[in-house]
Amino acid sequence: MKEKIIPKTAQKKKRRNDSGSLTVVGHLEELRKRIIVCVVAFLGFMAFFLTVPSFADSYSARIMKLLQAYIFAGLKSSGTLNLVFLDPLEPVLTVLKLTTILVLLILAPLFSYQVYAYLKPALSVKKRSHTGLLFVGATLFFIVGALLSFYLLIPMSFNILINYGLSTGSNPVLSMGKFFDMLIWMFLLFTLPFELPVLIGVLSKVGVVTVKLLSKIRKPAYLLLAIFSAAVTPDPTPFSMIILWGLLVILFEFGVLLSYLFERGAK
Repeated sequence: MKEKIIPKTAQKKKRRNDSGSLTVVGHLEELRKRIIVCVVAFLGFMAFFLTVPSFADSYSARIMKLLQAYIFAGLKSSGTLNLVFLDPLEPVLTVLKLTTILVLLILAPLFSYQVYAYLKPALSVKKRSHTGLLFVGATLFFIVGALLSFYLLIPMSFNILINYGLSTGSNPVLSMGKFFDMLIWMFLLFTLPFELPVLIGVLSKVGVVTVKLLSKIRKPAYLLLAIFSAAVTPDPTPFSMIILWGLLVILFEFGVLLSYLFERGAK
């Protein structure tokens, strides 16, 4: 008795039910494909930045040198500053951390698109347009935050902190690992809060928060933002905490404005 051969087209149709929607197996296969695309892109970019044109003179190492020169050039202090490493693995681990952050930032649009493409079949036309606007708004706020952090807040923070140390009569010996850890922390802490208006706008759009509620919790929100700023800033001085707190307050108020505009547009 001959075994019945199922055509490939029929096998592919098993991914969808009679109504044309994806089955559980189809959803899992679609998710697997999206994850594979993200993982392959991530590993490919990591390998490119770490090995091209050579491992000893990779693009990652060159970017590290440019960042170091940029920060040091903005310091208003006497003397020459150089980074040192305290153990043989410190340069390797520092390059890996910096490259990982860089690749994640470069591939953020790809990751966002893969999430959107996976959710797209379940969204209505109106929700698709709202989701697209959400991604565009989040991207624009992130770019503005990144530019403000990189060209103003981070150099200003390093300048004040290092000069404060010099004013105590101490000579700086900067570990490359701690230097770039602090640089990455400052970048994330000064940039990610720019997504706060988008978050408040989304919560307002879905009816979770209102202008009345936001106005009512304004003072407690200011206090929580101050506690959060004090907890996450990496340096022991209040300077970075004050900058981050002021930034969060401004962004919170911008989110309240967005909520007001959404409520007004819905009437």
